[in-house]
Amino acid sequence: MSEQEHDLLTEAMPGPRLAVVAEALFLMNLLLLPAIPLVVLFILWLRHRHTASLVERNHLQQTVVASVFGGAILVGVSGAIFLLGGFDNPWSWVVGILYFVSFHATLVIFGVIGLNNAILGRSWQYPVVGPDLFE
Repeated sequence: MSEQEHDLLTEAMPGPRLAVVAEALFLMNLLLLPAIPLVVLFILWLRHRHTASLVERNHLQQTVVASVFGGAILVGVSGAIFLLGGFDNPWSWVVGILYFVSFHATLVIFGVIGLNNAILGRSWQYPVVGPDLFE
């Protein structure tokens, strides 16, 4: 095992702590509580955006931007489907629910990949909604 790799079986908290917390808050925002983890994530970003390590700043920035843009896309497109198709149209419900579940599940999968990369101490860029990584 190289010096940079973490021993996931013996370390209490592998990887940069702030990066792991950011990714965990992103997943909590999607799966448990839709707003409280997002507020905590914003506070962490405002507090640590200049002082955190490069990997931690990347994960903080990625999760904040992915939360904002992902949430806006999720709510915006779902709302547009129902506004254009009508709430009484069964096909609006079929398309709306299929879109919401598919996009939400995609964000969750990306969040799990981001959490895995945070645990391993690697940077991660969310596809489509994620900003460029810090160099």
